[in-house]
Amino acid sequence: MFGDKQLSTNDLVLKICSIGTIYVGKTSLIRRFADWKFSTNYLPTIGVDYTIKRIVLNDKPVKLLLADTAGQEAFGKVRSSYYIGSLGGLVVFALNDRKSFNAVPHWIREYRSKVNPHSMVVLVGNKNDLINERVISADEAQSMAKKFNIMYYETSALWGGQEIIEIFHTLASYILDLIPKIQTLQYLQLKK
Repeated sequence: MFGDKQLSTNDLVLKICSIGTIYVGKTSLIRRFADWKFSTNYLPTIGVDYTIKRIVLNDKPVKLLLADTAGQEAFGKVRSSYYIGSLGGLVVFALNDRKSFNAVPHWIREYRSKVNPHSMVVLVGNKNDLINERVISADEAQSMAKKFNIMYYETSALWGGQEIIEIFHTLASYILDLIPKIQTLQYLQLKK
């Protein structure tokens, strides 16, 4: 059980992790997507917080298990255990926080070291509503995404917007397409 939402054993469940430095808006992005709400009263996540969001992809009902991981270094050893079973990760940084952007390579490497090598990572620049405080340009963020061969999105959890839905649906679609490929690879490895 996760709150009042129960997972049935026959539900297709796709796990997506939200990763990044503390106070970049990981929780806010998940809440905006899952409940279409925004709150300014968030406390830092301790360990991990799970949210379930039901969506429809390719005419199939799917439950997304959204793992909101803690950004504090103190949770580093525990945090990586929450990545296991995930085939998609959002690496989030704040467009008004150079330190969070500089940490992006660390977060990508940490996530990729614990998951299936075919897992998809998406880079998300959050807080594009803070126009006058922005310190990371779109070009700089795109360059970082290109360096790691990943997609890049900009958004604002405060304002919401279609791009938040697009981010999660893109990741979920990729995972849905990836599952048969992984199963085939595992089958071929067993036959060796």
